[in-house]
Amino acid sequence: MVITTARVRRTAASAGDAPSTPSDDALEAAWEADQVRRFTTLRSALARQGGCLAADEVCRLLRAHWDQPLSRVARWIARREVVSVSWRAQFWIPLFQFERPSLDLQPAACDVIGALRPIYDDWELAEWFARPHDLLAGRSPASRLACDPDAVREAARRDRFINRW
Repeated sequence: MVITTARVRRTAASAGDAPSTPSDDALEAAWEADQVRRFTTLRSALARQGGCLAADEVCRLLRAHWDQPLSRVARWIARREVVSVSWRAQFWIPLFQFERPSLDLQPAACDVIGALRPIYDDWELAEWFARPHDLLAGRSPASRLACDPDAVREAARRDRFINRW
């Protein structure tokens, strides 16, 4: 067996394992297709706000502004101080949460992430920022963060209250 970050996959090299049945293969193919759709949808939704980059690319960008960017990015991800998702053995980080050109974290993004972190997993948090929100006139939180941070904070506060039950 090969253990990945997302699931356990059977391989031919697994000694003593029974071969996969067609239904196992169909389930894995459906799961993989769903993951591809989910990631593609997320990247598409965040494209206008700077898109998503693999963590190593974010490190490369930060190198011009920060000492030890790899440690900084790893710490942000481990502490869930930034929005990030794991997909195909890489962490992907949406750029809407960074100020330009300094690449500091936006204070409003930090506030919202801190409010929603206890109730959402990494994917749910990223999707929350990407999806249209009723309290933001149908616009996504990521698209409103820079121009109306207080409204995004309020939307997060309300969603946290509603979803904690």
